[in-house]
Amino acid sequence: MLEWHRDIAAIERIEAMRRRAAGRATRTAGTQSQGRAWDGSRLDDWDWQPSTKEARAHGERFFIRQLKTAEDLVAESRAMHHCVSIYAAKCIAGNASIWVLRRSALGKIERLLTIELDPQNRAVQVRGFGNRLASLEERKIIERWAKARGVVLCA
Repeated sequence: MLEWHRDIAAIERIEAMRRRAAGRATRTAGTQSQGRAWDGSRLDDWDWQPSTKEARAHGERFFIRQLKTAEDLVAESRAMHHCVSIYAAKCIAGNASIWVLRRSALGKIERLLTIELDPQNRAVQVRGFGNRLASLEERKIIERWAKARGVVLCA
C-alpha cells in the first residue's frame, strides 16, 4: 500500500514539472502542451521480427517504443526495478527521451531494456531489470535499431 502512495506522489511531482515546463514553452513559443504527454524525440518507434523458423512459429518480434508520460515512466521504473521515473524532468525539458525494448512471443510481452537517449540521439544508458547491462542478444537487437534509426550507441 505504501508503494502505491509513493507512485501517486511521484506522478504528481512529475505532472507538476510537466505543467511548469509547458507554461514556459507556452510563454516563449506561444504553443499549448499536448495533454498529459510530452513531445519527446522525433524518432519513430521500431519493430523487428527475426527470420528464423522458430521465431516465426512463436510469433516472436521485438519492438522499441518511446515513453512519453509520467505514468509510463513510473510503471517502467517499478517493473524494471530501476530509477527511470526520475528522468521525467529531463524528458519534459527535451534533454532526454526514454525508450523501451520489448519482446513479444506466444501472446506475451516481456520487458527487456530501458534506453535513455540524449537530444543528439546518443544512447547514454541501456539497462535491464535491476540496472543490469544488456545481454549479447539484446545488444545485437539494439544495434539493429540504432542502425535503422540513426542512433549512436555510447552505452
